[in-house]
Amino acid sequence: MSKQLYRLMSVLLIFCIGSMALPLREVYAQDEEPISKPTDQYSADFAIEWMQLLYDRIMVEGINPPAAARIYGYAGVTLYQAVLPGMPINNTLAGQLNGLNDLPLPDAKLEYDWSLSADAALALVIGGLLSKDNAETAAAIQKLREKQISARKGERLDAAIIKRSLAFGESVGKGIMEWVSTDYFAETRDMTFEMPEGEQFWVPTTPGTKAVEPNWGQIRPFLLSYSGECDIPPRMEFSTDKNSTFYKQALEVKEAGDNLTQEQKDIANFWLDNLKATGTPAGHWVMIESQIARQLKLTLARSAEMYAIVGIALADAFIACWNLKYQINLLRPETYIQRYIRAQWKPYIQTPAFPEYPSGHSVVSAAAADTLTFLFGTVAFTDSSKTRFNMKPRSFTSFGAAASEAAISRLYGGIHFRNAIELGMKMGSCVAGRVTSSIDMKPVPQGE
Repeated sequence: MSKQLYRLMSVLLIFCIGSMALPLREVYAQDEEPISKPTDQYSADFAIEWMQLLYDRIMVEGINPPAAARIYGYAGVTLYQAVLPGMPINNTLAGQLNGLNDLPLPDAKLEYDWSLSADAALALVIGGLLSKDNAETAAAIQKLREKQISARKGERLDAAIIKRSLAFGESVGKGIMEWVSTDYFAETRDMTFEMPEGEQFWVPTTPGTKAVEPNWGQIRPFLLSYSGECDIPPRMEFSTDKNSTFYKQALEVKEAGDNLTQEQKDIANFWLDNLKATGTPAGHWVMIESQIARQLKLTLARSAEMYAIVGIALADAFIACWNLKYQINLLRPETYIQRYIRAQWKPYIQTPAFPEYPSGHSVVSAAAADTLTFLFGTVAFTDSSKTRFNMKPRSFTSFGAAASEAAISRLYGGIHFRNAIELGMKMGSCVAGRVTSSIDMKPVPQGE
């Protein structure tokens, strides 16, 4: 082959390769550009409206605190997974949460509206978790779903985009409900519970009440390896001796209850979060999340991360707490004080129908506060979630400060010993630590 022919063939080859490479580069460049609007360009209002609806329906339906936390947890995960495709550097929770397998993916070549995907997914999951016989709940869910669809139509969104976005959200919702069906909740409905006998064991203090969710520790945790992973034993021996720590802690509860200031009564009432009167203790923290979303001007992407990871912490905190409650089965201060100190004594707040140790408010509040601090750092805020119940807002210098007040409110209410409060908060911090150190959403920035 002559040198001239060789040079000619080389030039032609380079030209052909260059001609082929140009459109390939253009294709790859197009693939790297998101077709759909990213989730962080949507308002958090879509999520806040759904969490408010969930709180309201849990209150109306009278769902008990552990069961409510489970629903909030699943709602948070559903929201996150429905908008995840619009968060390209974030990771799925599938494979990170117990029993959660791969969920449906959208067509990367088509455009979607992630707010509508969240709308459809949350409507399906919340509707599946709340009472299916409550027509008012079904109507409220349908009304919000249609409202959010109408809002997007008002922005002249293409009908095909609306249809496929809703279909994708529903596919995510169905995947979540398959996961829900394997958490052992249904099996616990038929389990029995036998009250242990002995002077240190819990007995109901209100006639006609039944133990609330005595088998809740059997529910599959969202993230914890097992229900007892964060157990902290009471480390306070039961005793009726007047010189014992147990007696002195009971005396503290009595004396506090006998001398409550108006401020202490306000604190006890603010964090009461009673069944059927509110959306439960977990719901109180969900409402705080919504207020933080507005205060920090979070996007839909950032709020989805928040509702998911805090929801997981809330759900697992209740599983861990209830599991230990029914193992220890410790009597309430009301019972102890009436037996050994003053027979006619009554707490400021009616004693709930489950064992004393650990304090549920303490475990759950510490878990929520530590998780929120992990996400956002130290944030001062005002909690106005109870103004609808004619209570004044309360301001806090940090999430931890709010959790500490929620915890001590139970001593003011006369329903927990200090030991259950202090060790309960440590237990909640353990749950939060497990959740925040194990879940990789990437990124989960702090201090913004």
